[in-house]
Amino acid sequence: MSRRASDDIKTSQFLYEEELVGVVFQKPLLATKVGALQLGAFVEGNEARIPLWAAKALEAEGIVKLNPDQSQQLIASELFKLSWKEERNEALLVLPPNFYPKLRELTNQLNESIKQNPTHTTLSEQRQAFMKAKDLINCRLQKILRLSFERNPSKPLVEALQPEEKSLFNNIRSEIDDWREKILLEETK
Repeated sequence: MSRRASDDIKTSQFLYEEELVGVVFQKPLLATKVGALQLGAFVEGNEARIPLWAAKALEAEGIVKLNPDQSQQLIASELFKLSWKEERNEALLVLPPNFYPKLRELTNQLNESIKQNPTHTTLSEQRQAFMKAKDLINCRLQKILRLSFERNPSKPLVEALQPEEKSLFNNIRSEIDDWREKILLEETK
């Protein structure tokens, strides 16, 4: 993978983790500073909006709970539906915001659940989720490649791309345009 593509994926992940999410404090928290983030003092029942990375850390400690309507997680059944729909459509579908960071989160959670409880059910769920994720990615890659060949791709199709896909699309398109230009102009020796 090119350094640029890797950087774009990391940037997307960073922006996802910096998004503010709603939480409800389950325990009191004294004023705390974590890196550059200053959290005020909170009592049980207080609601606040904090970066996702901080919410996850505090949730792991039992201090906060994510608001149910703020759930950032992708679940396997939603992945299966998205894959099914994508495979049956000619055009790129609009995926939920931050789809790829959420997909990585889902696969990490499935891997962790297998480490903690390696049952037939968890192994099967993990295999199916990985298979559907690969199917969805491959289907979208084919559509992105097709879109890259177009001289004037439609704006709605380009807008349906996730940030990671848009980076890939722009890189492929640039390479194709360079090649088209050079193939006719380069002198042979």
